[in-house]
Amino acid sequence: MKSLGELERLTDDLIRGAKSGAVDPRASLELEKLTASVASAQELARLRGEIERERQEYAMLEEVSLRLSSAAEVRDVLRAILESLRQVVSYDAAGIFVFNKDLGVIEVDMLAGYQGAQKRRVYSKFQDGVKQGEGIVATVVFNGKPLYVPDVTKDPRYVEVRPTTRSELAVPIFVRDELIGAFNLEADRAEAFTDRDLRILTTFASHAGVALDRARADRQRQHTRRIEEELSLARKIHMGFLPKTMPRFEPYDIGGMNFPSSEVGGDYYDFIRITNDDLGIVMSDVAGHGVAAALLMANFRACIRIEARAHYAIETILTRVNEFLTETNPPDSFVTAVYGVLNRTHHILTYSNAGHNPPLLIRNDQVKQLDVGGPILGFLESASYSVSRIQIEPGDLLIFYTDGVTESRDLSGEEFGVERLAELSRRYASLPAHEMARRISHDVYAFQAPDSTVDDLTLSVVKYD
Repeated sequence: MKSLGELERLTDDLIRGAKSGAVDPRASLELEKLTASVASAQELARLRGEIERERQEYAMLEEVSLRLSSAAEVRDVLRAILESLRQVVSYDAAGIFVFNKDLGVIEVDMLAGYQGAQKRRVYSKFQDGVKQGEGIVATVVFNGKPLYVPDVTKDPRYVEVRPTTRSELAVPIFVRDELIGAFNLEADRAEAFTDRDLRILTTFASHAGVALDRARADRQRQHTRRIEEELSLARKIHMGFLPKTMPRFEPYDIGGMNFPSSEVGGDYYDFIRITNDDLGIVMSDVAGHGVAAALLMANFRACIRIEARAHYAIETILTRVNEFLTETNPPDSFVTAVYGVLNRTHHILTYSNAGHNPPLLIRNDQVKQLDVGGPILGFLESASYSVSRIQIEPGDLLIFYTDGVTESRDLSGEEFGVERLAELSRRYASLPAHEMARRISHDVYAFQAPDSTVDDLTLSVVKYD
């Protein structure tokens, strides 16, 4: 193959011949062949350049794919994507942005080529919230289409962060047809990007989408695992504070049951031995679910046990418990409770109800609700509690319960209610107290609509045989 120098020599000869009127046909033919040869060489060089660039692109994509399939951290993969992209597309700054569908906002995930102050401006910009038409990235996210701005100084949608930026290219990031963000490139010269750059960036965006989707799945798994760990801890706390065995307190027969909901609530019942002849009875419901409710229940349990043994007057006990909970509990945390003391010598129940479901005193066909008391605990700084004393007679039943019993609903939405609870109590009155509690709990569960969201179910039974 002849050189470009030879081509120039032949061209000069033909020009001189044309001027003199004597063109050498052989030189003209040789020039024609040589020109075709040089053109083919240039095309070949161009093709070789394209092949080499595609080889580099493929190698970069293969490297990114390998990193995605490895156990590398997602942020490391995103960083590798930005670094690999720089080898096949020239840019001065880049960013990967994620669209938070739940909040309806665009979040900054990773930046490259921005200085400290510029990074702060980017984060501040998106924290303040952007809408369609406010910036290239936001436009792409809300339109779901690529956008190339050859000269940002001529586009009103551009929001300056890097003063040196002159052109910008952004493409949407999709995962399984769901738009999850945008990939953005900036350059310090106008018209810096080509159709090829758009194609490459779109390909790399799909890989970034895989990484971001994996990160989202990992975060969801971690969140689920934390919830499971929290529920497990809450159950341990909850079950650790409930009575392991029922107290022996003749002539009374005592039983109790607790069935926590799947969310682990804050129902708590207890029996506190005060003297040989006096037994404290607690039935309570702590606001909320999970570890927070379990910890609040632990707080309440410790407080009422201390006060019950330090004071005999129930109004004093509940007042002091209320003061403690009001001072220490976070806002919107409170406890409903009934606290009573049963004396087996004089057969008197002294009680006060702090905003809880009224216990039932069942005597033959009569049902009395024990509702004397005061407000819920831990809500009002100053609260007072009234006390009532009831004579207990042979054959009487005392039923303490939480709202998970009476507020359970069937398929039609009807509540279980106090009347059904009283009816079941009379039906099972011949059984031991613990068996009564078990049977009633079973019937409440049978009443509930399948797959319904239920609260804790807790009740205790005191029989005077």
